[in-house]
Amino acid sequence: MMRSDRGSIAVLGALALSSVLAMSGLAVELGTGYAAKIRNQRAADMAALGAAVAYKAGGQDIKVATDAANDIAVANGLPSGVATASQVTVNGQSALKVVITTPVPIALARAVVNSGSYDVTTAAYASLVSNTTPACILALSSNTTSVTASGGASISAPGCSVTSNGTIASDNSSAKITAKQVVGKAIADTAASYNQNAITTTPVAKNIKTQPNAAVDTVKNSTAVQTALCYVNKLTGNNDPDYQGGNKNCTSPLVVPTVYSNTSSTDWSSDWGGKSSSGFNQYTNGSCNYTIPAGTYTIRDLTIGGGCSIKFLSGSTLTFRNVNMSGATMTFGDGDITITGTFTVSANDPITMGNGNHSFGQISIGGGKSLTMGTGNFNLVGALTLSGGAHLRVNTAATNTVIIGNDGSSSNPKAISVDGGSDACFTSDCSAPTAAAGTFSASGYISTAGGTTIVFPKSAMHVVKGNLALQGSAIMGDGLYVVGGDWTNGTGGAMTGVNVTFALGGSFNFAGGTSFDLAAPTASSGYGITDMLILTKTSSATGISAGSNGKASGLIYAPNSAFSSSGGSSISGNGSACMMLVVNSVSVTGSGTVNTANCSSLSNGSGSGSATVSLIQ
Repeated sequence: MMRSDRGSIAVLGALALSSVLAMSGLAVELGTGYAAKIRNQRAADMAALGAAVAYKAGGQDIKVATDAANDIAVANGLPSGVATASQVTVNGQSALKVVITTPVPIALARAVVNSGSYDVTTAAYASLVSNTTPACILALSSNTTSVTASGGASISAPGCSVTSNGTIASDNSSAKITAKQVVGKAIADTAASYNQNAITTTPVAKNIKTQPNAAVDTVKNSTAVQTALCYVNKLTGNNDPDYQGGNKNCTSPLVVPTVYSNTSSTDWSSDWGGKSSSGFNQYTNGSCNYTIPAGTYTIRDLTIGGGCSIKFLSGSTLTFRNVNMSGATMTFGDGDITITGTFTVSANDPITMGNGNHSFGQISIGGGKSLTMGTGNFNLVGALTLSGGAHLRVNTAATNTVIIGNDGSSSNPKAISVDGGSDACFTSDCSAPTAAAGTFSASGYISTAGGTTIVFPKSAMHVVKGNLALQGSAIMGDGLYVVGGDWTNGTGGAMTGVNVTFALGGSFNFAGGTSFDLAAPTASSGYGITDMLILTKTSSATGISAGSNGKASGLIYAPNSAFSSSGGSSISGNGSACMMLVVNSVSVTGSGTVNTANCSSLSNGSGSGSATVSLIQ
């Protein structure tokens, strides 16, 4: 007898079909749940941020935070009451946690599950550590320990934050980093390993946050900063990849001197006994003293020696090729004076020139001689050399220009050299420049030795094509200084200046006990760039060392440079006026100190990379 299998096969087929339908239903339910999780996570992130803001604004009331979280959840299409908020601690930081739980109904998979729905829960955490504290020390490097205090060094930012894209580190309990807030990719406080803290915050304790990419360079977006750095590139020929076209689309600030000629063949010379060249005796009474009446004179070479004196009366227009003064006195009244060659002074009594335009080929003054000029434009084709206790005073008045060339060297040409206890002053008041001069431009480096003094005028634009190597004292008149090379002082001179901005092609380094008191321009000064003290895009190291100390009010912007303070050096803001650093990295060693003071006065400031609250998970 034969058995029929058709009924068994039908049963097996029905069972298999049920399993396939159940598995398909589960797959659909999982997809629905995954979509709900993504939706809930998006809502939780927004709710955490909003609830954190509400929590801080509402007196840290958790009910206020929960209500805000639910309002945001509803705005994202979720039912009311699905969100809960709580204050928690995450990695040592205070945070607000928002949890959103919603049911997902089961439809196709009911054949294999008993419940009619399941819950999807998501959570988000928003930091309650505010990162809106202005950062007055900003270290942009993320590849290294970019803020370091070691030895007995200290970094102090009492009114603002220390923010770094790298690690912020102190290597012992004596190396202090104190700020209103500390934000870095990582925090390495060696003292914490033996229950001490060298990295601290005040007035709120432990206002320390780990966050990558917290330091943001917003200074480069300043049009005024870009323009000043463009002027530098015009001097150096460098290209800046941070800006379109290498940041060279500007007019060069350098002004070159005017070159004059002299074709005269007439010489005037005198020495002891009143002996002089033909045509010159008529201006003396037989002695060695000459008085030249007003007129127009074109002389090839004028030589006054052997204790003789000469005086040109006011109202003259004078042109010489060379002037060699080794006699007693030389006086020029008001009027224009042009010396196309070299003006050499080596005697001891003063030379005075009245008001008028003064132009020279070269100036060399030594032997303690003094040269004083009245108001008028100053034009020097070659170099200015002062030695042996020489003194130069150019009484620069409002709108007068000071234009200096160089010594003609093909490599590193010299514009000004002051040594041997000499001094050069380019303003009417050598203790505090007052007149608003026109452009000051030097087509080479400026070098001063220890024990010397140089005084720059007030001017909207000061240009130094080479290095600004000041080993002596310097008074910097108000204005923008565009320097093609390095700015250094290493022998203990004093540098002062208010309403000054320095845009450099190289680095700045002060050492050897140099003291400085420099202040960036205020918004009302009309000079330089408001709040900007030093600007450079160099990758060379910058900083202070070997006992250098002083005050610097304003922003020091060196985003590619490692800034350091070492050897007992100190740099700080001035009173309530802030010092800000935006640099690649900061290293303070030995007993060096960096103290920013209060940063609230800076208007061109910096970015810290986040708003009042931020998501951390």
